[in-house]
Amino acid sequence: MSTLLHETIHWWQHIGTTYGFVLSLNYPVQSHCTHFDLKKLVEQDGFKKSVFSQAGVLNLRGPTGFGTTAGIANTIINNHYDLLAYRTFTLGPDSAKSIIQRNLFENVGHAFHMTYAHTVNQLASTVDKDFRLFSQPKEWADGFRSLRDRRVEGYYYGSPIGLWPIGAREIFEGQACFSQIQYLSHACGHRLDWNDFRAIGMLHGVYVRAFEEFLRLTESDAPNKFDNPLIGLFLLVCDLALNPGSGFPFPVAPNYESFIHDVNPGGRFVLFCRLIALRFPSLKTLIQNYSRDEYVAISNQLCHAAKEVPPLEISEIFASWFAAGGRLSSLRQEYETYVFGPENFVIRHLFAHFLAFQEDKFKRPEFFCWPGAWMAGDRVSEEAEKLFEKHGALFVDKEDDDAVFPRLQPNRAISSVSDTFNAFYQNTDVAPLT
Repeated sequence: MSTLLHETIHWWQHIGTTYGFVLSLNYPVQSHCTHFDLKKLVEQDGFKKSVFSQAGVLNLRGPTGFGTTAGIANTIINNHYDLLAYRTFTLGPDSAKSIIQRNLFENVGHAFHMTYAHTVNQLASTVDKDFRLFSQPKEWADGFRSLRDRRVEGYYYGSPIGLWPIGAREIFEGQACFSQIQYLSHACGHRLDWNDFRAIGMLHGVYVRAFEEFLRLTESDAPNKFDNPLIGLFLLVCDLALNPGSGFPFPVAPNYESFIHDVNPGGRFVLFCRLIALRFPSLKTLIQNYSRDEYVAISNQLCHAAKEVPPLEISEIFASWFAAGGRLSSLRQEYETYVFGPENFVIRHLFAHFLAFQEDKFKRPEFFCWPGAWMAGDRVSEEAEKLFEKHGALFVDKEDDDAVFPRLQPNRAISSVSDTFNAFYQNTDVAPLT
């Protein structure tokens, strides 16, 4: 059960956090934003592989300006590497070094800007064509162009590149692992300590790197037991790090210069940890009941100090869109019947689950921040079981089979779940451009 919780949290990280959702759409958006240009390139110069080599020949032949065949090929390549750079820089320093060495992107700020612009445009084209809900990415262009022209660090070609000590990969694994251990600790009445869990192989490598950084940055001593308030605070910092609001759902303006740090989980993690150490050390002992009040008080205090939007304000926005009378009520109806419209099927399907998650997170943030404390011990409840089941992974494999299967979902017809599963995979393109 603890392993299922661990892996389900990985699903929540992708379908239930703003960073994880943007990351999850990276490959589909990469396919969508290059499709039109790929068709034009094939019409004008034939189908050739790779596009990178094709562009090299076209650039030598010329002309290379906007709208030319070479320009189209260059646009395809630029979009590809911008989205790739966003993935590698946010996942962590090790992956970031790989793309820095290849030198195939303009700058970090441009890669982040383009990723968010393409993602928001794709979401808007799916459910909000008039941009009544989303911020219009065209309105961001002048702000980012000004940073480039003024040679603000991170936003011009050749700008110095700083790396954070950890990234989303370490935060993902730390959050899942420590939630899993928190569950086991509550299940056994906290009889097991740090050494016990380390002895069974649960505390090593990438699973503890984020927590080790948390202890270093907050200037804290390592706890021995997993009912320690520091564990709860670490999990809350992970939640804050993975839920930026800039660009999605809120506008980037006026905070263009801080955009790289605002949406990068590693940078956010460091910021919140240092705030705890320097301004709010009392927070280290505050979490005792894993309650909504504790979640709200701490997240509001840290986010206001960091000039960030608290996560519940983000969830409230999404919940209002998805409400029965909200502007995305039609998507809610598709989610409830589990019969989705064909337009951008994968994205509308995933976005509906994201909105449903945000709606429930607004109601019960303490459960999604500290599931281990709410699924074992004294706090176990039928409501917690229902929330866990409702937001389980859509598709699963089996222990003795490599195939992927639809997961049966409460209150949904098997035929609807099966049809949606088949339509999802018929519409999925997971191969990156080469």
